[in-house]
Amino acid sequence: MTRPDRTVAGALLDLVADWGVNRLFTCPGSTEAAVLDAMVDRDDLDLVLTTHEGVTVSMADGLARATGAPSLAYLHANVGLSNGLANLYAAQLAYSPVVVLNGLKPATIQARSGFTTARRTRDLVGQFVKDDWQSLTSDTVVEDVNRAFTLAVAEPAGPVWVGLSQDLLDRPADAPQPNVSAHRVDTRVAPSRAALDSAARLLRQAQAPVLIAGSEVGRAGAVPAMVALAQRLGAPVFMEERRSFERPGFPTGHPNYRGDYDVNHPLVQQADVLFFVGGRVFHEFEPAKRPSLPPGATVVHSHPDAQQIGRIYGVDAGLVGDPRLVLEALAELLGVDADRPAPPPVPAAEVPPADPDARYLRPVDAVLAVTEALSGSTLVGDVTTAGGLLQRYADKPTGESFFVSSSGSLGWGMGAALGVQLGQPGRHVAAILGDGVFQFGVPALWTAAYYRIPVTFVVLNNQRYAAVGAALRRFGGRAVQTHEYPGTDLAGPRIAEVSTGFGVPGVRVTGLADLRDELRSARSADGPALIEVMTDPDDFGP
Repeated sequence: MTRPDRTVAGALLDLVADWGVNRLFTCPGSTEAAVLDAMVDRDDLDLVLTTHEGVTVSMADGLARATGAPSLAYLHANVGLSNGLANLYAAQLAYSPVVVLNGLKPATIQARSGFTTARRTRDLVGQFVKDDWQSLTSDTVVEDVNRAFTLAVAEPAGPVWVGLSQDLLDRPADAPQPNVSAHRVDTRVAPSRAALDSAARLLRQAQAPVLIAGSEVGRAGAVPAMVALAQRLGAPVFMEERRSFERPGFPTGHPNYRGDYDVNHPLVQQADVLFFVGGRVFHEFEPAKRPSLPPGATVVHSHPDAQQIGRIYGVDAGLVGDPRLVLEALAELLGVDADRPAPPPVPAAEVPPADPDARYLRPVDAVLAVTEALSGSTLVGDVTTAGGLLQRYADKPTGESFFVSSSGSLGWGMGAALGVQLGQPGRHVAAILGDGVFQFGVPALWTAAYYRIPVTFVVLNNQRYAAVGAALRRFGGRAVQTHEYPGTDLAGPRIAEVSTGFGVPGVRVTGLADLRDELRSARSADGPALIEVMTDPDDFGP
């Protein structure tokens, strides 16, 4: 790929291939013509076409989460960038190494406020990425994009944006090609020995330690190390609080597992040391009425992103570093004593039996049926009011078995599930969605059908914006008094039929037996499928 007539666009794609990236996700426009033309003769890079930039970014995010490797999204002008920002925010929160290239209009018309231009594009995107830059010359395009990949994978990882003016890409490639191997550097860091000694001393002295496994444990491949430390201490382990949760940091089937972090849980209230590993403390949904930490507890917090430690609450020991390196170092410092006994088992909460004569399924019954039938599958959750149920009942054995977003970016899960499946081609992947989420992410169906990506979409259709209903219920005003909940009615769309119209076979179910049958069928399908599950519209969730 070193022809003398090679353009900057061709050199750019050579660089992308050198980084091991073999897919380019895009919803292109005219500004991408040079890159699309350079794709024609390539067999080492697949173009994955989407019909909305939200899907472009979420697919790249899902692939990066599933593989841990950088991924590439190419967005069109200011309008495409705007469409992708919500899901770029999701990638940022997940420390997902997504490189975003943004095709821009020629430089001569950018200053003239030409068609699909913005005068301050970098201001638009800068708050959602680790770094942003607009290439200034054709000779620096490849260097700039190489730097973007280098920064995206540097810990703490995250998305990086590069703006590429259309008129730079069709010029001859005269600049030397970067040596990518010289930019692949292990950027994981470990805390100082003094910081590790301090944390180890607190854990060794603790009589009732509690561990909280954050999403970064899963991203770092540190779940086995988290298990080893929990067993060494005989400590109960909670998952990172649901509002900031992105992926598992501890296996839910382990005897030390105790569910999601809750400051009101008796074990948390009784703890003398709380050790937060690789999670945010905290990701607040609304102003807290009281502290999210129990009074008097000693707090140890480890995270690869120094900005997360002490951001809201102070700590007694802070450890900036890679979760795996931190956990392995602490295990060594704590010595080789026999593991302490696991905490006493906790009986599972009983779920009242379903009413066989009910018109709609309860969300809890639908979620239980889905998680049981799809045990062993990778699940991608994007279901707002039933999200807590999904996280409570889904089996999460590894850090790569369950993905959600703490961004509030509705529709993220549909594209993300497609990206996850491309990154885990040997596993069945299912996206568990709400009906409101479906309406945000529906363009993903076209891409799923066109490429026959075998993802099962399960849509819990309560015909409501139930999260808005729940907010009105918490507000406790006239809506509660009158039982009128404005802005919540989503009734009307026949989601299964919409899906079928896009080429993804869809079916609507109203009962548990039919749901289980359809889940079995979808799991064995060789392409995408959608199951619309009618749930109770009056259930706004917990």
